[in-house]
Amino acid sequence: MTDFSLVGDIGGTNSRFGLVKQGSMAIQHMEALRNDSFPSLEGAIQQYLRNREVASLSSAAIAVAAPVDREHISLTNYGWSFTNESLRLAAKARRLRLLNDYEALALSLPHLKGDDLVQIGGQESSVPRLKIVMGPGTGLGMAALAPLPQGGWMALPGELGQVTLPTVTREEFDLRERMKKPGSIFIAEDAVSGSGLHLIYRTLSPQGKLTTPEAVIQAALKGQDAVAAKTLEHFISWLARISGDAAMALQARGGVYLAGGIAPSIIDRLKSGPFRTIFEDKGKLSDIMRPIPVYVIVDKFPAFKGCAASLAQ
Repeated sequence: MTDFSLVGDIGGTNSRFGLVKQGSMAIQHMEALRNDSFPSLEGAIQQYLRNREVASLSSAAIAVAAPVDREHISLTNYGWSFTNESLRLAAKARRLRLLNDYEALALSLPHLKGDDLVQIGGQESSVPRLKIVMGPGTGLGMAALAPLPQGGWMALPGELGQVTLPTVTREEFDLRERMKKPGSIFIAEDAVSGSGLHLIYRTLSPQGKLTTPEAVIQAALKGQDAVAAKTLEHFISWLARISGDAAMALQARGGVYLAGGIAPSIIDRLKSGPFRTIFEDKGKLSDIMRPIPVYVIVDKFPAFKGCAASLAQ
């Protein structure tokens, strides 16, 4: 299968893989493997290739939830470490490109169309403009995608999850102080992520019986738990504010794209609730924000398209 390339999307919980023919964006043989089933990322890659009976590859592009601008790389939210060369050897590939997971998501944006996206307000730009992709999942990642003067795009990885959480109301300040560990800085990822959502719930209800972020979201959406509903309200407010801050800071007139597993599950609340109002609320510069579209990515494997695009560059 030397005319095939491996694409991978490695998060804090799962490692997802697929195969793509050279010059194509169509991903084949997609499979998700749980990280805790393997001692290393190299082991997960080798298992996937055994499952597909792949002996060698022309190339590979792997997106990982970590900074990749160093020789020895460690996942931000899981205990795996590796190098570009160790992954290339595990993949039996002639060449391998390692990307930050949100760098890969950024590269996917021009290839997401139609049913891949759900738009929440704003107006689609008729010319190439800077875009942002961000989203709460295991952590809170972000990258920008800038148009190049000669055509094409450049991905710019960021670390939005590590900035200070934008807190505005007295209720938010009080909640943040209750959530915060003494002597620590409370960053955006501490609230706007899966674990952050559950931390909000546990802070509001220390004796609450919901044990996962998914359970909190479902209870809130079904109207089964008043504390879960309040939790989701806070979560959406902070998500709207930090995505608006990022869009304002970078003048992302090409749109803000919400990725990860949480945003697709709460699309109706993002549409009907205060998300858009909070996103646009930038005082005397709110008029800049109103045309900026927000999209929820509902494609299940968008990073694969970014990996394939990186191989085609």
